[in-house]
Amino acid sequence: MDIVNSIVERLRTPFSWLTTPVIISTFVVGLCVVLLADYFRLKRNKIPGPRGVPFFGYLPFFGKNPQKTFFNLRKRYGDIFSIQMGSFPAVVIHGKDVIREALVTSGDDFAGRPNFYTTQLLDNGESLTFGTFGPRRALQRKIASNVLYVFANARTNPLEDIIQEEVERLCSDFGKMKGAAFDPSEGIYVSVGSVLYQLCYGRNEEIRNDDNFLQFVKVSGDFTKFTGAGNPVDVMPWLRFVMPWKLTKFWAVVHKLEVIIESKLKEEAATYSEDNRRHLTDGLLKAAIEVEADPEHGLTGDHVRNVMADITSAGFETLSTTLTWAVLLLANNLTVQRKVHEAIDDVIGSRSPRLDDKPTLHYTMATINEIMRFSNIVPLAVPHAATRDTELRGYKIREGTILLPNFYSVSHDEQTWGDPNNFRPERYLDENGELDKNKTDLFTPFSLGRRKCLGEFLARMEVFLFFTAILQRCEFRKPASVEEYNLEGSFGLTIKPEPYNVAVTLRT
Repeated sequence: MDIVNSIVERLRTPFSWLTTPVIISTFVVGLCVVLLADYFRLKRNKIPGPRGVPFFGYLPFFGKNPQKTFFNLRKRYGDIFSIQMGSFPAVVIHGKDVIREALVTSGDDFAGRPNFYTTQLLDNGESLTFGTFGPRRALQRKIASNVLYVFANARTNPLEDIIQEEVERLCSDFGKMKGAAFDPSEGIYVSVGSVLYQLCYGRNEEIRNDDNFLQFVKVSGDFTKFTGAGNPVDVMPWLRFVMPWKLTKFWAVVHKLEVIIESKLKEEAATYSEDNRRHLTDGLLKAAIEVEADPEHGLTGDHVRNVMADITSAGFETLSTTLTWAVLLLANNLTVQRKVHEAIDDVIGSRSPRLDDKPTLHYTMATINEIMRFSNIVPLAVPHAATRDTELRGYKIREGTILLPNFYSVSHDEQTWGDPNNFRPERYLDENGELDKNKTDLFTPFSLGRRKCLGEFLARMEVFLFFTAILQRCEFRKPASVEEYNLEGSFGLTIKPEPYNVAVTLRT
């Protein structure tokens, strides 16, 4: 009280007209103005969003397809809104402009990954896909990306030959069904796995009898099923004390996968020769040897294993899912399928498809782009996290906040596509019937920014060669027993089509 009186007396000396009540009243009013201004500033910067429930947040309301739930919430809350994912705050972003601003313009601010419990078990937290981001990780990623690029563009790249051999096996198996209805997904899955396995570890004509490969396919399938809907322990860490078996099972699957990859790496390293580049593993081993003197920033043996794990697991699932959607969508759209057949027959004929055919197969490329847009198999991408306190479109976002870019809002934006729920490859063609690059750039199925798909160029090669070779040999149709296909898809590690059957006729 003495301090207040002292302040009042000092103020009163030059301004004798000021009485104590006036000074105190002015102080109180000023304080209220400051507090109100701060309140409205915080309210203005507070990210809007739906309320959740205690402990679980908004998780119970995600529904079967969270990307569509978020897409509908966008109509109420706008392109940026917040949700609570169990114990973690998250921000969901929509629209190509906002997503590009976050992942590209402010890429370093949102290049992190959430501190999920299970991701720390993947490669000891050193995974290029799931690990933390920084200068060291950026350099390692660049080294790995360069190895993939050099391999994909090398004259000795065996990709075309390996895919041709696998497609011949696959279509031969399809032909054995003699027009009967069957589910093609398992055959596609094994064929894709075979291609990736041989790209990583070398050609193998007897791969279908290779116990290591068969175990790899099985464990990869187990990993996909187990992680399909996410692990609740990640967003509600307290659950690890309630249901510890969730982590035990996850670790068992991860360990099996690591053992398989580690075994193959040791096998290939034992026969490595700098003068004979046989496969992707050799390229990565060479990179590791060249930077061995700088283990803190280079590519170590552990990082080689981690890169191979990322390529085989991520590439396996996404490529097989894309091709499974391709068969379904063409069986459901016979006019589109006929046009693809005509284009392949005119340009390629009976010879094997080559990567050099891409620039002249405009309708085929338009169809591939439309398959990836329509199915949008990774609509929410792998969750990002803010690496520091930052801002997006005027909203304050704290370090560690999960960021969920909803790419479904890009692939199914009515303003961009007009009729996004229709399967229509022609949308990618210009008035001359040629592929319009401006339109293909409107959707980025391999994500954007610092965390975009490491092997995008290799994946695009694989999709083109697989798709073209299969359609060159096969005609797909809806079985008479099927009235209508379900095109909704099921959310998981990727958006898979609901189980379906097709009938196949081999083309001659």
